[in-house]
Amino acid sequence: MSAANVQNHHNNKNKKLFIWAAGLTLTFALIEIIYGFLSGSLMIIGDGVHMSSDAISLILSLVAAIMATKAATKKRTFGYKRFEPIAAFINGLTLILIPLYIIYEAINRMIKPVDIVPEQMIAVGVIGLLINALVGYILSKGDSNLNMRSAILHVFADMITSLSAVIVALAIILFDFTWLDPVGSIITSIIIIRGGISITKESFNILMEGTPEGYSVDKIKQSLQSISEEMEVQDVKVWCVNEAEVYTMIRVKSSEGIVKNLQKSIKDLVTKSTKIPTENIFVDLY
Repeated sequence: MSAANVQNHHNNKNKKLFIWAAGLTLTFALIEIIYGFLSGSLMIIGDGVHMSSDAISLILSLVAAIMATKAATKKRTFGYKRFEPIAAFINGLTLILIPLYIIYEAINRMIKPVDIVPEQMIAVGVIGLLINALVGYILSKGDSNLNMRSAILHVFADMITSLSAVIVALAIILFDFTWLDPVGSIITSIIIIRGGISITKESFNILMEGTPEGYSVDKIKQSLQSISEEMEVQDVKVWCVNEAEVYTMIRVKSSEGIVKNLQKSIKDLVTKSTKIPTENIFVDLY
């Protein structure tokens, strides 16, 4: 099976999982937001908002998985595979912006406290934790890529929020610690933001055609320079369309006598040292 067929198989598998996950998440998000307002808990409302964003993110990830399987055209010579890092970048941004809003609301709750019904917090928090765990389990069966990891991080963020809501509700019932609701929201939001920054940075690097993690331009240059003293490696560029497809372009100046066999030697050496397929290596000899 070719690399393209393998990638399409992975995307088709992920598509089915995204459909199940998005359906479950969207259904419970609506329930949670309603009960959050009834109970007066910012954490439950926040969890419902997070889950709503998760449902949107899962739908976006589903669209990305579908688009990634579309064939390349004359206008889209790499196909639509960059849609996956685009979706991951958007998902990463929501993991930063939404928690920032929750922090803002939590500070307002500290200044102007509201009544909370902890029993409803526990009920909805436990159900939310179970739903998120189920969605997380479904997604864990998929094939890992940046798009899938950003979706799983959204679900994991909601698991943390649901668990925190249960703990806070118990603390309110047992010790009347109502201040834990906004404080717990701030702590969980900070944890979520850290994950969002990581996903955003990784996807942004792909979109900017940065050197993928684990690859060194200097090491490739050093390896190539050892082939022959009659050539000069002038430029090496390494980039990826998505996580699965890494490409490199090499510019080499050499004497006319060794040009004939040099291209094959360069490709073989780069493939051996970096695992980049030979068809993804472009060598410019002059």
